[in-house]
Amino acid sequence: MAVVIQSEDDLPMSKTALSVRLRKVPTPLGGLALGIASLGAVWALVLPALADWFKLSSALVASLMVLAIILKFLNNPGLFWADLADPVVSSVLPTCAMASMVIAQSLLPVAPDFARGLWLLAVVAHLLLFVGFTVHRFIDFHLHQMVPSWFVPPVGIIVAAVTSPGMGHGGLVFTLFIFGLCCYLIKLPVMLYRLIFREKIPDAALPTFAIMAAPASLSLAGYLSITDQPNYLLVAVLLPLAIFMTSLVYVGFARLLRLPFSPGYAAFTFPMVIGATALFKLAETLHQQGHQNICDVINNLAGFELLVATVIVLYVALRYLWYYFSPRHS
Repeated sequence: MAVVIQSEDDLPMSKTALSVRLRKVPTPLGGLALGIASLGAVWALVLPALADWFKLSSALVASLMVLAIILKFLNNPGLFWADLADPVVSSVLPTCAMASMVIAQSLLPVAPDFARGLWLLAVVAHLLLFVGFTVHRFIDFHLHQMVPSWFVPPVGIIVAAVTSPGMGHGGLVFTLFIFGLCCYLIKLPVMLYRLIFREKIPDAALPTFAIMAAPASLSLAGYLSITDQPNYLLVAVLLPLAIFMTSLVYVGFARLLRLPFSPGYAAFTFPMVIGATALFKLAETLHQQGHQNICDVINNLAGFELLVATVIVLYVALRYLWYYFSPRHS
């Protein structure tokens, strides 16, 4: 009996072919997943009649992206350790966990037990990635390697607060919020010093500049998600900072959007979305407390930021599709 031995080239959909495809999945795709899931959540605030559709459809798309990254690392563990050692890529690894928290919040009405389990798992994953990032940076710290995405591991955990309603674990959520806020306030002056007085960020990492818009807005959104009676002194600190940082990135887009496409474009998405989210949450709080005039102003600004965020997320998603599915990259 003849034995036919098939080579890897004879199996177009072989395990090897799948492995090659998975290796090409960019780790920063987690940032786009986070931006898409968060965009669905904020549109659900604006159009409550379509809330379920916005949340579930955006959660589905984001889930596929996160799953692709997870499969990439499961199939190629060495790539995970290489990314964790990289000073830029390691800082965006937690975006997968952050996206999973938002996905969990979107699934809460339809699968509460699963959603709560996923949310808690994502929180633990984020903390582990934060520890891994911190250990590697302490071992090999260079100030010139610091880029705005370094805010993601310590401050990004505040997404746990934004997505906490209905999840329980109130004490844990409050602790994580305080931790993230303190990390932001400590790291911000260091980051500003690095950006202003040290070497300029290399073009390859320049898209991470957009992340400067995220921490203040994320802190404000997280705070308003865990309290019905906010301290307006803290709001008065975070709100102008959030608006200023977002405006700074708007100006920066004049250069950032002219950069050649790279997976780092994903950094443009979530910072824009969380800015709108924070303002809508603040407008709702002001409305509930009877401050209608300022509520209207904040609401209008939130609407503008949501429009910008929607355009940016769609633009980045289309650029990803064009780049990775065009014939030259297939």
